[in-house]
Amino acid sequence: MECAFDLKPLFEKDIIKVRSDLLPEGFVGSPEACCDAKRKMGSIIDRIGLLSAQAQGLHTSVTSVRQMNVNQTIYLMAGKAKEGAKLVVTGLLKMGPKDLYLFDERGQLRSRIGTPAVLDFFVHSAYQRRGLGKRLFDNMLRDLNLTLCKCAVDRPSAMMTAFLAKHYGLVRTIAQANNYVLYDGFFGNSDGDADADANANAKDSIRTNTNTNTNNNTNTNTKFVRRPRAAAKPEMEHKVLSMAEIMEAGNRHSRDSRTIIKRNGDSRSWK
Repeated sequence: MECAFDLKPLFEKDIIKVRSDLLPEGFVGSPEACCDAKRKMGSIIDRIGLLSAQAQGLHTSVTSVRQMNVNQTIYLMAGKAKEGAKLVVTGLLKMGPKDLYLFDERGQLRSRIGTPAVLDFFVHSAYQRRGLGKRLFDNMLRDLNLTLCKCAVDRPSAMMTAFLAKHYGLVRTIAQANNYVLYDGFFGNSDGDADADANANAKDSIRTNTNTNTNNNTNTNTKFVRRPRAAAKPEMEHKVLSMAEIMEAGNRHSRDSRTIIKRNGDSRSWK
């Protein structure tokens, strides 16, 4: 992609990193020079983002100055078509963290905060099959200290899929319900996942031991214990009373049940 202005002041190296402030990393200049650099860099990003969208068959570009935020990083590559020619922009790679709900290999839904994501990738058709795309990716992986299988890829095209398979051996995918593609190894062999799996296994072990102890206690408490029979109560002897004895017992009970009420030191009997 040719530009109407000289790219040398912007591209100190063949690959530069640009953030939301639109200044190439390490750029130094007066305020006027910075404003001019931002204007030119904005023009480059908008134009190459549009070319990337057209190459992928998208209706709108996914890379533009308006869409950039503070967490995103754009890697731009420039080169010469031939010796002595002026610099032209040859490639684009856009990265940014995403908060995603993702399915793992077992179909379990996981929440991933700040997942590294490949948001846009483009190499101009006139400069393809020269290893420029791999140089872009290798530079990004070194700069961000990432492994590519740990990155989510946003809606990769057929050419992007073939590129990842050829240069990085990423073939097996993990099915997702969103537009992002994950590759085998995304969830495995990471400290966070190992800790999470260890914690899950520990919880399962504790739960199993608790259930076992509960069952053992239940079995112990509900065990049948034969108790000795209580001694039989002796039968009470029933005596047959005469009518005179019954009447005498009734009069005696009436006399014994009189109540004595004490008031102010007095004792009065109430019949």
